[in-house]
Amino acid sequence: MSFAKSKNDFSKKDMNFFSEFSSAASQQISSAFPIFLIATVAILVITLLVWIICGIQVMKTQDKINDLKATMASADYQARLAAKDQSQAEVEELKSYFYVLSSLDAKVSGKNTSAVETLTTVVSVLPDDTILTFYQDTDGTVDIQGQCLNRESAYNYLNLLKEKDIFSFIEEEIKAIDPVADLQYKKETLMFGTMQYNFAFTCTLKGHYTLSWASFIDGTVPTPLTNLRTQTFSAGSDFKLPDIATYSENGVNYTLTNIKVNGTAVSPEQLQEAINNNAYAGKVSSTMNIEFMYKVAEEGGES
Repeated sequence: MSFAKSKNDFSKKDMNFFSEFSSAASQQISSAFPIFLIATVAILVITLLVWIICGIQVMKTQDKINDLKATMASADYQARLAAKDQSQAEVEELKSYFYVLSSLDAKVSGKNTSAVETLTTVVSVLPDDTILTFYQDTDGTVDIQGQCLNRESAYNYLNLLKEKDIFSFIEEEIKAIDPVADLQYKKETLMFGTMQYNFAFTCTLKGHYTLSWASFIDGTVPTPLTNLRTQTFSAGSDFKLPDIATYSENGVNYTLTNIKVNGTAVSPEQLQEAINNNAYAGKVSSTMNIEFMYKVAEEGGES
């Protein structure tokens, strides 16, 4: 009997313990539930507000896009775009005209200065019994032809030209004239003093080499970026053209892609050296025309 009683008492204690534990757990859950509910509602409210704000921003952005599309589709906007394209085309055409005109002006100015000075010198030392029949000055090479009464006059004229020290090289040819065969004279009309010798001198001018340069947008038909510039150098002089690696105009950046000298492209090594040094340099040994060819710089690349 005592054993059964003890067993019943133990069972009652167990029941009381579980009852107390269940009550405590229920109380904790009951107290945490309002907090969980409030947190859930707050998250939902925040999510809803964020969604509403994003929706409003999207709507505003879409409205701006629609307005921009409508503006771009309008006849007035299209007309302005067409006018801009036409203006740009006219600017490019005018730049081409300006390059051509400036090139001609530079060439004519240089040619006239060199030819007049040289011709004046050539004429000033003519002997009395000597005449000129031909004169031409081309890129520093001067061709002189004439006639004289005797061979000594031709050599005298040649020595006088050398004394002026304006030529670095002179090639001469002096030969006798047969008045009847060469000049179609009739023997009965020949008189004393008829020219008896032809002479031809080929001369190289000292210090009259012209260096000209300009920049272009590379393409099938290169578009001028700058006008033609010229400068005269003496033979063997050093020249240096700086700031050539890049070019900027109207907010557009260009990079150097090629260099042509008298129409022939320089080697890749010479091009890279010019880009690295941001200058093209050399010695003047003849008349030179230098073209710097550019392309539009890619975004994120060199400017």
